[in-house]
Amino acid sequence: MRPEWLVSFSITVLFTTAILATERDHPPTFEKDIAPILQRSCENCHRPDGGAPMALVSYEDVRPWARAIKDKTSRPDNDPERMPPWFIEKNVGIQRFKNDISLSRDEIALIGTWTDIGAPRGNPGDMPAPIEWPEGAAWSAGAPDLLVSSPVVNVRANGSDWWGSPEPFPMNLSEDRYLKSIEVKEVWPDGLREQAAKSLGKRADLSSGVIHHASVTDVRGDPTAPGAERGGNLVVYELGQNALEYPETVGRLLEAGSHLELSLHTHSIGVEVPVRLDIGFRFYPKDHQPKYETLQFGFIGGPKDSVDIPGGGKAQFDFYYTLPEHAIMSTFEPHMHASGERMCVEVFYGGTHGRREMLNCAGYNHNWVKVYTYEDDAAPLLPKGTMVHLIGWYNNSESNPRVVDPRNWRGYGRRSIDDMFHLLPRFIVMDDEQYIEEVAARRARNPEALERTCHDDGLKTRCGSTGHSTSGR
Repeated sequence: MRPEWLVSFSITVLFTTAILATERDHPPTFEKDIAPILQRSCENCHRPDGGAPMALVSYEDVRPWARAIKDKTSRPDNDPERMPPWFIEKNVGIQRFKNDISLSRDEIALIGTWTDIGAPRGNPGDMPAPIEWPEGAAWSAGAPDLLVSSPVVNVRANGSDWWGSPEPFPMNLSEDRYLKSIEVKEVWPDGLREQAAKSLGKRADLSSGVIHHASVTDVRGDPTAPGAERGGNLVVYELGQNALEYPETVGRLLEAGSHLELSLHTHSIGVEVPVRLDIGFRFYPKDHQPKYETLQFGFIGGPKDSVDIPGGGKAQFDFYYTLPEHAIMSTFEPHMHASGERMCVEVFYGGTHGRREMLNCAGYNHNWVKVYTYEDDAAPLLPKGTMVHLIGWYNNSESNPRVVDPRNWRGYGRRSIDDMFHLLPRFIVMDDEQYIEEVAARRARNPEALERTCHDDGLKTRCGSTGHSTSGR
């Protein structure tokens, strides 16, 4: 028997489909209706050399996959197998994110209707102009201004997980620039992915990549010099990740002549893989004048004894953390492992005595570890003393295709086959004056979006509210 929430979603989609079928002035066709959706949300990967298993560009590409596309796109928001891979639940919390590739309810229903009436091609004259994609990997935030490739690391076909750092390598940056976004791609030799897929067959867990994570740090000047200055963490890359985008108010400076340093965690998948990372940087204009100097990396989550998942079973865990400073939470990034299925994050403004608000909930697929970057004026503004509550759901049963062996108990650990329970947000940390300024600025932009007062009584921040959110919607 299907869960009630899944039945409800299915009824909603069918009802919306019926409305669209009666209200539209023409039956949906590929050229006029479906191709624009695919261009915006699918083609970046589903194109020749885009990384996806098939292209979805022309009618000839798409028609054989019509029913599969309907199935994947019509799944619930938080289904780890839905496409495109964007798992934010649309009925909970903040809904304004940068580079949101998700489909609207109407678009999902339109694809369903088009499939059900036979997936007609339509008039070729209605086809939108083709997109001229850059060669190679798909970049979620746009083609990089600077592309830097790491040294090649050879990952054995069979072996234990490995942690280590190759030698630092130059960025070849000729002038100081402020960072706008950073995106990392795992690159294999041509044809090796196809060979591996054929030889390995269906495998669970993280078999589509050999790099579990890569922490990228900039080193200013000569990295071999005594006391070489490190700029700090730029990004923590994980499998299937999109770009990390820096808010316009933040000035993360990359200095000319800098090098990059990697901290890697690799795992074997049954074939030997010589792998490198391509790191794409996009910059703000040269005259960019930021307000804040850095975007701090947050690591919020349960201790090592907090994850206890029985073999063949499911589990839910909670964790609480109190913010020591005022902050804007710039990103929402759940971090679980293969058995992770869903995470929600809520906040208590002013601790347990304050107002409670759910920021976001999202499904989780550890082959697609997503960074959800809020629009700058929608990012949650959290006063000092805010309590952050993480809720995580895990599925260690046969119904989860990413679990290697569901018979085994799973606990916390660093290996790819272990599990974790963390939130990895990016924060703009503010002092009291900056926080007051930001409150005033948000109230000026939208007086009804921030009707609340907070004060620090020396122990924790107490907040009163009329019920309106501190975050944009």
